[in-house]
Amino acid sequence: MRAAVLVLLLLFNAIISFGQVHKGFRWIGPNHSLYTLDVKTGVLSEENIKPEQRDLGKLQGSELLQSELPGDFDIHAFYKADSLLITVPGTGLLYSLSIPKLKLTRLDQTFFRGYNFNASQFSRKDTLFSVGGDGFWQRHSIFTFYNPKTFEWDIYESRNENPNPSDYLFSGYSKEEDAFFSSYLNPDSAIESKKIPFMVFSFQQKEWKYMGNLTKELVEFAKKKYRSVWTGKHMIFFSDLPNSVIYLVDPFKNELYQYRSNRDHFFMLNAEQYALNGYLYSRGTVSAGKRDKIHFDSLLVSDMLKEAQFIGKVYKSETDLRIYGLAIIFLVLVSLTFLIYRKRQHKQNHLKLTDQELLVIKQLFLNHPNTKVSSSDLNHLLQLDNKSYDNQRQIRNRIIITINQKLYTYFDSKDLIMRSSNNEDKRMMDYYINPEIKPKDLEKLRDLA
Repeated sequence: MRAAVLVLLLLFNAIISFGQVHKGFRWIGPNHSLYTLDVKTGVLSEENIKPEQRDLGKLQGSELLQSELPGDFDIHAFYKADSLLITVPGTGLLYSLSIPKLKLTRLDQTFFRGYNFNASQFSRKDTLFSVGGDGFWQRHSIFTFYNPKTFEWDIYESRNENPNPSDYLFSGYSKEEDAFFSSYLNPDSAIESKKIPFMVFSFQQKEWKYMGNLTKELVEFAKKKYRSVWTGKHMIFFSDLPNSVIYLVDPFKNELYQYRSNRDHFFMLNAEQYALNGYLYSRGTVSAGKRDKIHFDSLLVSDMLKEAQFIGKVYKSETDLRIYGLAIIFLVLVSLTFLIYRKRQHKQNHLKLTDQELLVIKQLFLNHPNTKVSSSDLNHLLQLDNKSYDNQRQIRNRIIITINQKLYTYFDSKDLIMRSSNNEDKRMMDYYINPEIKPKDLEKLRDLA
C-alpha cells in the first residue's frame, strides 16, 4: 500500500505553479470553476462562471476528513491536469485528489502538527515545500519538505537559518531564480517596527541571505489589512478598500511599481484573485436581483506593468560603512584565530539552548553509546506523563527538531539526535546520538552541556 501511494506521489512530474490558499475545502481550477467539497457529506461540486452548479458525486475516501480536519482550516491546491495535491497548513495533511475517479487519498503519515498555520507552500521540482507560519505560540521560518520515503514533512537542510518569521502574505518561490523570498509584513509587524528585513533563500547555495529592510511605502501600506497574489514573478498587493493603492513588486530585481486602475470591481471585497499563466484573475459573486451573477475578469500582468508607475525599490540596505569595515577586520581576525572563533561559536550556541533541550542532551550523553533513550523515558524526563499521547509526541518532536537546528553547525551539517522505531512497540520511538559524529566534537558539546 505504501509503495502504491509513493508511486502516486511521484507521478506529479509537471505540477504547474498554481498554488492557491482558500478557506475551507474549496479551490479554483485551471478552468476557472470553483470546486467545493462538503466535508460532512463527501460530495464534490463544481460551479462554473455562468454560473451553473453541479454535483460531481461523492468522493471515495472522504469519510476520513471529518476526523482528520480541524474545525477551522485553509487548503493549498497544486494542480496537474485533472488531478491535484491538497495540503492543509497547520496539520501536515497531504491528499491526492482525482476528480475523474472521484477518489481522495491521504499521502502523509504526519504526527507532528500545529506549527505551520499560515505557512507559505509551493512546489519545486516535484517536491512540496512549506516555509514558516505560526503555532505553539511562536512565529518562525522553519523550512520543511514532504518526504515520500518517510511519508512525513522533514526539515530541509540549509547552511543557516532565517531569524525572522515567514508567512504566506509576502513570500514566494521563483522557478526562474530557483529562490524563495520572504518578509514578515502584516499589520502587526508594520505597526510594531519600521525595519522589516527582506530575506532570500537560494536553493543552489542552500542559504538565507539578508538583502535589506523594506522601504517605507510597503510598510505604511501594510498597516491596514491587505491581500496579496504571487504570480511566480511579481507579487501584487491590494486592499479591499475603495480606491486603494495597488502595488506590483519584483522581489528579485528590487523594483516597486504602483498600478493605477479604474477597475474597482476587479479588486472588490467578495472576489477571489489568483494568478495563472501570466494573468491575474478575479472571480466573485455579485447580486443581480433575484439571481446572483458571477463576476469574472482578467488582467495580463505585463500590461499592468506597462500602465504602472515605477516608484522605487522594494528594500533598501542600511549597511553602515563603519560597521562594514569593522566586520571585515573581524573576519580577518577570525580567520587567523580559528580556535578562538570555534570556542565562541560553541558558547553562543550553548546560550541558545533551553533548560528542556539541555535535559534531553544530558540524558542522551548518559546513555551514549551503548543504549538508546525511549519515548517513555523522554516523557518522564520532560514531565509529560500526564499529557495526551499526541501532545507528548508533538512536544518531543519539536524539541528534537529545535536541538538539531541549533547545533547544526557543530557537527559538519549533521543532526545530533537520530530516532528509530522501538523494537518492542513500533508505535514508539527510540532516540540516540548520531554515530557519524566525531567523538572529539561530542566531547566539546559535553563540556558545555
